[in-house]
Amino acid sequence: MHAELVKYWIEIAALLATPIAPHFTEHLWSTVLGEPRSIQFASWPTPGSAVDAAAVEAGNYMRGTIKTIRDAELTLIKKLSRGKSAPYDPKKPKAVRVYVASKFPEWQNECVGAVKEAYDGETQKVDDAKVREVLQKKGLLKDKRAMPFIQLFKVNKKKFLVRSPFDMEQD
Repeated sequence: MHAELVKYWIEIAALLATPIAPHFTEHLWSTVLGEPRSIQFASWPTPGSAVDAAAVEAGNYMRGTIKTIRDAELTLIKKLSRGKSAPYDPKKPKAVRVYVASKFPEWQNECVGAVKEAYDGETQKVDDAKVREVLQKKGLLKDKRAMPFIQLFKVNKKKFLVRSPFDMEQD
């Protein structure tokens, strides 16, 4: 761990917590950080750079994946505690491998292209009929993976509006 990064984190955390816990943050500011003046004279923190939307999305995805893994493990433990058999030994060490792709597979690129063609920027909506038409032309309408993949863009409206799915082609 980098000492300067830890110190910076403590400084920012203290500044943000000052309105809620002024006595505690004053202690952190003077004792832990060794600042000569009171935290009350310090400026409110300002971000050094813009938020990296891709990193936030990746973090959210990994958080969801970890929750899914833990929930599955909990389900298996409950199953074992009821005397049922399960292909799981809670005493053995566990490992998970995460693979990260640098680009979409070709069929997903085609789906993204179909959504891009059917996207209306004014209404910020995707025309489902046009998506089906484009997928039909490309021969992907029969692919069982295509529509669930396209639905990912439409389910989470906030993510869709903040960062267009077409930007993901370049990630």
